[in-house]
Amino acid sequence: MTSTDLTDEPNEVLPFEENFVEQAEYIGREKFLLLAAEHPNEASILKKLMGGGAKLLIGPRGCGKSTLMRKAFYRIIEDDADKAVPIYVNFKLALKLEPFYVNGPNASYWFKAWLVLKVIAAVWDTEEQSNNFTLPGNFPPKAKITKLIDALEASRADGEIIEQYTIGFLSALVDDIAVENGLKRVVILIDDAAHSFSEKQQEDFFDFFRAIKSRLISPKAAVYPGITSHSASFHVGHDAEQIDAWVKPSGSEYEDFMVSLAQKRFVDTGLDFVSKNEEDIKFLAYASFGIPRGFLSMLRSIYNSPESYTTSDGLLNKNKVLRLSRAGRDMSHAVFDSLTAKLPSYESYVRNGSKVYQAILSQIKEYNKGKTLEKQGFQFAIKAPVGPDMDKVFGFLQYSGLIMPSGSILKGEKGTFEHYQVHTGDITTENIIVGKRTKSIASFLKVIRAPKHQAWPRITTASILEAAGVGETDFVLSLPLCHICSTPRSNPEARFCSNCGAQLKPSSTYEALVQQNISVLPISKRMETRIKNNSSIRKVRDILIDANKEALLGIPYVGKVRAQIIVGHAEEHVS
Repeated sequence: MTSTDLTDEPNEVLPFEENFVEQAEYIGREKFLLLAAEHPNEASILKKLMGGGAKLLIGPRGCGKSTLMRKAFYRIIEDDADKAVPIYVNFKLALKLEPFYVNGPNASYWFKAWLVLKVIAAVWDTEEQSNNFTLPGNFPPKAKITKLIDALEASRADGEIIEQYTIGFLSALVDDIAVENGLKRVVILIDDAAHSFSEKQQEDFFDFFRAIKSRLISPKAAVYPGITSHSASFHVGHDAEQIDAWVKPSGSEYEDFMVSLAQKRFVDTGLDFVSKNEEDIKFLAYASFGIPRGFLSMLRSIYNSPESYTTSDGLLNKNKVLRLSRAGRDMSHAVFDSLTAKLPSYESYVRNGSKVYQAILSQIKEYNKGKTLEKQGFQFAIKAPVGPDMDKVFGFLQYSGLIMPSGSILKGEKGTFEHYQVHTGDITTENIIVGKRTKSIASFLKVIRAPKHQAWPRITTASILEAAGVGETDFVLSLPLCHICSTPRSNPEARFCSNCGAQLKPSSTYEALVQQNISVLPISKRMETRIKNNSSIRKVRDILIDANKEALLGIPYVGKVRAQIIVGHAEEHVS
């Protein structure tokens, strides 16, 4: 079962659909400021994002990094007391540049030129949003910059035209902007940064990030845990301070944050689900595991079909709420599973990582047997060091939002243990806590809210691999397949297929992702059928090249908001 089973699209365009858009970058400024709830650590995080120095905002997909970036952008625009200006740029589609890395020797050159051009284009957005910002007369025209970006993203590159757009050129432009506006600081907020699944691309990004940092320029970048590859010259802590955006799903501050988010999304809709069902809403908040995107997906399901989730007295149906709580964990599992396509060489790590995760859940379930609700837990600790293979698996699980690290614990002669919390949605869905017979929202909340104790299952890499039925030799890097007969390559340098003899082509992750059927996107089966029956869209590529969304907008019951949501899913798929 997937989360899309719970978010079926109604056969009508609903008036407040924009309230439930899950990605902050697709919401207009006015609406965004009305809908965004205050992060428990917002004051501290925004101070760092708006201030000087380089920062990395880290967290899994959907945890709120874009929201914090957008808030910092708008806050600086609205309050220029310290003479700063923000530039917000999204690098979500960086993987479009991957063909340069596959087909040519000058990939780093073209990619860094694209980065520079994207920042320059974003300056025009700042100029449009701000009333107190003037561009110098020599600033490159927006149409020209957009045309160059489009050419690079289509793998067309003219060296003579592109060669001027270097990091030095960008720094000189920023100096001119500072002089023109009397600025002390330019904050470059880079959203969806270093999220490309091309390791060399990520390394080139961090070289760029490090190079643009200066007395005047304060770069900030939103990145993922677990999969980000820094360049050899980039050191977290020294070159940039890391800021954690992932909200820990516990305590009254967390509950207040998520309830506030729900209240804002239902405002003016005429549907008062929150005040009448606050405990149920808090349960769904915990089931989202600190990831607002998962929580909003659940709220959107209720908004789309209120008659399916409510009783005659306007209260939420408890059984339906329990079923709906699966959506958050399903979303995170879908992100984890997608790594097979995005990182095909790590296919065995994803496959065996699922077994390891299930074995961990089983260990916690066994630990909870016979314990009172207040003594049950949903954490585990693994003895350090875990080894490179398990470290990679745990990195993927963090990227997906399935496990949350909570520090190291020293147990004397027993050694040091790394402590983690597992996804609350899995804990409730898989009967890891409470048990089948006594399952209820109240009982789940009793376990979740219980004072945290210092006892949990302690495991080792060897013990969890054995429980998962996985051997150390099962973790292998997969080589790309032959394009003709799908036989794995015999070695990384092979030029011809050992089975059919065909000449082997360079492997492109981007091409593989955009050629996939739209069924891989987190849209409902009803929406998938509607799209295919009313348009020529079949592959992810078809959505991405529909620049003005004309094909999508021609589909019955697909308005501007739904079209943007679908495009967002396609862009997320390749980011």
